[in-house]
Amino acid sequence: MSSVLKSLPSKGRLAQARKLTSEIFEEYWNPTAKRNPAKILKAPLKGPEVIKYYGDNNAVPTFKDFKKWFPELKLVDPREAHRTFMVEDRKRRNKGAPKKKKA
Repeated sequence: MSSVLKSLPSKGRLAQARKLTSEIFEEYWNPTAKRNPAKILKAPLKGPEVIKYYGDNNAVPTFKDFKKWFPELKLVDPREAHRTFMVEDRKRRNKGAPKKKKA
């Protein structure tokens, strides 16, 4: 049993071997195992892949775009109209946001 233990390399020698392998394979050497962003920073950017999968969101025109393109039609957004109606209704029932404090 003692002959096996004598033949094993020391901790320092193992640390040197790990450091050398990290230099050879161009890996980040982190002997204290502290958290660092190396793994995240080495990863490829995800933005272009997400856009490629879902498509560009600016390609679909919104209600605001139509309102800007055709001002002569005087379009009214039904969602915004409902929201403003609900805000006014809450204010009438004293359920709205409190007034801001004046300094």
